[in-house]
Amino acid sequence: MNMLTEFHVGIDDTDSEKGGCTTYTATVLFQELLSRGFKPSDFPWLVRLNPNIPWKTRGNGALAVHFFVEEEQIEDVERVAIETVEKTTVASTIGTDPAVTFLKGQVPRALREYSTRALHDVLSVREARAVATIAGAEVNALMGVRGVIGSLAAIGAGLDAVEHTFEIIAYRIRENLGSPRRIDRESVELMNAKYEDGTFNNLDPESGRVLVSPHGLDPVLLGIRGYSPQHVLGAFNELKLCEEIERVMIFRTNQGTDAHFGKTRRAVDLKPHQSGILTGRVDDMPRVIRGGHVIFRLRDDSGLIDCAVYRPTGSLSMVARDLLPGDRVRVCGGVRGWREGTPTLNVEKFEVLHLVEEIEDVNPMCSACRGRCESMGRGQGLRCKKCGQRMDDAAKIQVRHERHLHPTIFVPPPRARRHLTKPDSTRTTISNGYLRVEDFQLRAEDYN
Repeated sequence: MNMLTEFHVGIDDTDSEKGGCTTYTATVLFQELLSRGFKPSDFPWLVRLNPNIPWKTRGNGALAVHFFVEEEQIEDVERVAIETVEKTTVASTIGTDPAVTFLKGQVPRALREYSTRALHDVLSVREARAVATIAGAEVNALMGVRGVIGSLAAIGAGLDAVEHTFEIIAYRIRENLGSPRRIDRESVELMNAKYEDGTFNNLDPESGRVLVSPHGLDPVLLGIRGYSPQHVLGAFNELKLCEEIERVMIFRTNQGTDAHFGKTRRAVDLKPHQSGILTGRVDDMPRVIRGGHVIFRLRDDSGLIDCAVYRPTGSLSMVARDLLPGDRVRVCGGVRGWREGTPTLNVEKFEVLHLVEEIEDVNPMCSACRGRCESMGRGQGLRCKKCGQRMDDAAKIQVRHERHLHPTIFVPPPRARRHLTKPDSTRTTISNGYLRVEDFQLRAEDYN
C-alpha cells in the first residue's frame, strides 16, 4: 500500500473589479479533487490578510486546500490546480496576478511565521520567494507576481491550530452574474434570530441592512459566518433562496478573530499599511472634521499619533467624541495614509481602560436667591445676575460631571466592520472535536 502525504495548495488573486472570486476558484478545485477520490485533510481555508494593503482586491483573501495524496499523484493534483486557476481567473486591465503554491508534507515554522506577518505587515515578492525556498514550496505565478505572497501565506496560516471561525458560501449560476441577488429578506431575519448565538454579521441592527449578500459582479450569492460548521450549515438551511445556485462550500477562516491585531506597536514605529494595537492617553479634545469624522491624538511612551474614527463606523465615531484628554485607551487599527506628513491610525475598534473625571470650573450660586453669579472683572469678585448681591471673596467652584463612557471595548456596527474584526470580544472558538470534512460537502441540487 502506498503511503499518503498531506499536500497543500495555496491560491491568490484570481478576482478583479470585473468579477471573479478566489473563494470560488478554491471551491471548484476542492470539489474537483474530491470527485476524483482524493481525501481532504481539512476544510478549505479562507485566510484574510492585512486589510490595509492599498492594492488588494476587496477583502484581501487568499485560499488554501489540503488533501492526502500518494506521491505519484502529486503531478496530477498540480495540473488540476493550475488548470482550475486559469479557468476561473477573471482578467483585469489594471492587473490580476493569480498564483498557485504547492507544498508537500508538514508546514515549517518559517512559513507559519511568514503567514503571521502577512496579517499586519507589508511583504515583498522577493521575501515570499525566499521563504518558499526555505519551506520547500513550489511557487507558480501565472501572470503577474503579487499573488505569490497570498498563495504562500494561505498555506502557512495554521487555521487548524489558532482561533478561527467558519463561513458557508453559496455561488450563483453564470446566467445570473451581474443581476440583483434574490434572497428572501424575512428568512434572513428569522435565521438571524434563531442563530444569533452561533453566527455573526448577518444584519446591521442600526440600519437594518442585510449583510449576508454582497454586491458586485462576483459569483457569491451569500455567505454566513459563524463559530462552527454546524452553526453555519443550520443557518443556511433556514434561508429562502429565490434563485438557483451553482455550488456551496464551507470554509475554515480567520474572519472575526482580530488576527490582524496580533502585533503591539509604538506610535513612533508605525509605518504605512501596517495594522496593530497602540495603548496610550488621549492628548487633546477630539475634533469633528468635515464629513463627521472624529480625530484625536494618542500619546504613548514614544510620541504622538493621530487617530481617525470615520463617520461610517456609526456608533463608534459617536463614542470617540466623548473621549477626554487623559483618558487611557487601547486602539486597534491600521495606517492607510498620512495627514500633514504624519501617519494616521484608522481606528477599527478601541478599548477604554481608564477614564479621567470630567471637572468644570463654574461660578457659584448666590447664597441669597440661588441665582447664578457672574464675574465683575479680574480681581473684582462676583455679582448675582438675579438680585445683584456682590460677593467680593467668592471664587469659581469645581463641578464633577458624570461620564457617559465606561471602561469596555467599543466595536463598530456590523456594516462597518472589516472581515477580520472580532464581533464579540468575549467569544472564543467553539471546540469542533473530530470532524469529517466529507460530512459537510453540500450538493447544489439539494437547494434548487
